[in-house]
Amino acid sequence: MHVHFAAGLALIEEPDDRDEKIRSLERRLERERLVRREAEAIAERSTRELYEALQSQAQTSHVLQLVGTVAAAANEATCIEDAIQACIDEVCRHAGWTVGHAYVTDPENRMQMVSLGRWHLAAAGDFPAFVAASEAARFGLGEGLPGRVWASATPEWIENVTVDENFPRAAFARQAGLTAAFAFPVLVRRDVRAVLEFFSPVPQVLSEAFLQVMDNIGGQLGRVIERDEAEERLTYQAMHDSLTGLPNRALLIDRLELAIARAERLGHKVEVLFLDLDDFKTVNDSLGHDAGDRVLSEVADRLSRCVRRSDTLARHPRSTVARMGGDEFAIVLEDCADVDAVADRIAEALRPPVIFDEQELFLSVSIGGAEVQTAGGHADRVLRSADAAMYVAKSKGKSRFERFDPSMHAAVRRRLKLSGELRKAVGSGQLRLVYQPEVAVADGSRVGVEALARWDHPTEGLVGPDTFIPLAEETGLIVPIGAWVLEEACRQAVAWNVAGGPMAGCLMSVNVSGRQLVEPGLHASVAEILQRTGLDPAQLCLEVTESVLVENVDQTVRVLRSLKQLGVQFAVDDFGTGYSSLASLQRFPIDLLKIDRSFVARLPEEEDAGTIVWAVVRLAHNLHLRVVAEGVETPGQLDALKNYGCDIAQGYLFSKPVGPEELD
Repeated sequence: MHVHFAAGLALIEEPDDRDEKIRSLERRLERERLVRREAEAIAERSTRELYEALQSQAQTSHVLQLVGTVAAAANEATCIEDAIQACIDEVCRHAGWTVGHAYVTDPENRMQMVSLGRWHLAAAGDFPAFVAASEAARFGLGEGLPGRVWASATPEWIENVTVDENFPRAAFARQAGLTAAFAFPVLVRRDVRAVLEFFSPVPQVLSEAFLQVMDNIGGQLGRVIERDEAEERLTYQAMHDSLTGLPNRALLIDRLELAIARAERLGHKVEVLFLDLDDFKTVNDSLGHDAGDRVLSEVADRLSRCVRRSDTLARHPRSTVARMGGDEFAIVLEDCADVDAVADRIAEALRPPVIFDEQELFLSVSIGGAEVQTAGGHADRVLRSADAAMYVAKSKGKSRFERFDPSMHAAVRRRLKLSGELRKAVGSGQLRLVYQPEVAVADGSRVGVEALARWDHPTEGLVGPDTFIPLAEETGLIVPIGAWVLEEACRQAVAWNVAGGPMAGCLMSVNVSGRQLVEPGLHASVAEILQRTGLDPAQLCLEVTESVLVENVDQTVRVLRSLKQLGVQFAVDDFGTGYSSLASLQRFPIDLLKIDRSFVARLPEEEDAGTIVWAVVRLAHNLHLRVVAEGVETPGQLDALKNYGCDIAQGYLFSKPVGPEELD
């Protein structure tokens, strides 16, 4: 009964209560539907995000693979052109682009970009007209796709090149079926060196991430360029002289070997000239190495210009000028019709003075020449042969050209042997002095004597001064030898003074080399020798050749004036062989002028020689200088000198250079 009663109560509930329950149920069902839809949305979003994440991961892996492949290909390339080609191929292959190409800055006009001539072209496609137009095109800053990338230094892309107003090749792209394009720069630091461009037949919308990757690849190529340029600089520095920019010895030998190979194939001649500046050491010693470097640079420039002009003498112009080191140069001439003419041009090109700090520095050069076929055919041997010929030119008086013959190698070996033995001779008593008297032209009385060094070699006998004095100059031994000669001559003059006789009181003349003049301690050395020997300074005459005077006038004037304070006299030796004038001699504190023997030898037969001697004597007397004539060998020469008013004569007519005991 109870149950039925409850049910009956439920059936008789009010209508409002029933409606409320229905609405509540509906609200609950709606909430369930919303929760279900939200769950479905979350599930869908999660699935999409997972898909996108997986897709992004795949793209990242693909891009990383592209970057790695390009980096490896670029680093393995033997040159930057091959590295760019590898990059173009890899980008097209990985990214699916149909055409790839590169522009570079024009090496002859840095304000334009030109085609590198490197392409990637899909197998199926009609591209010849587009390629031809691209090869012919030149772009300035901001012009076309390459110019836009050049101007911005960032990647650029075009959705449709056929309608782009700043794409001059639009018609050719349309003909080739190309639509989309992008390009990126190759940067070396901030400098755009190249632009790589790519084309596709369908429109493309490129992501910023993709362009950033391409920018990264351009940076990789830029580092390859930097590496290659650094290697090129190192190679250039290793093969060229840093001062003059000329090829060095290593590069010269390489080019000489190539020239020899060509000569063997073509049957023409190859000549090598080996050059050495005469007395160049005095430039460094007197003016410093800055002046020496300036002179060497000027010489290198003159030689290069001279050889370029001399190419007209060759049937197949090809030549190389190189600096071998120090003041030595070498020149390779291929198929030259007249090598002597080239040597003459070189000498003439070096004749004008080099101006340094308002000073005129006069140069001359000794040249040795060797023909490949005569000298042995190997580069090193040909160079040694030309060097040997150059030494012969030096030994014959410098400022000349000598051709190689096989006997010269023996002469050079002997020269090197003597050079080593001369060092021992200085302190072992092998050197001795001989003396040649100087007489008054008026009465024949002895007024002076010149001290001359001789070398008594223990096995070779007497070695002449023409051989060992140049050796002493080259090796620097002239300084200790010169000091020994000066002291020995002063002692002998004092001994003659003490003994009395015809040599007592005679002026003692001693030669001083250019190398000695630039020695800082020359003044102190002369003063000490005069003090030790007790010789009156007025009885000592230091002789300096005219060529030494004109090498460095200001420096020489300072040195001579300093020595003049000691009370010594000075003579200019070999006058007439240099480039000075009597007027210029007024700057020097000199007392005597010695006319070179080449003028005296032509007396009295040649009238022009007599006129020169007469003029020199007259002008010298106006400058209060006494005149000495060297090389007097005949009575006729002496009579002519007497008529011209010459003061003093020296030569075989009076005596050969002899030992001191023969003049007592």
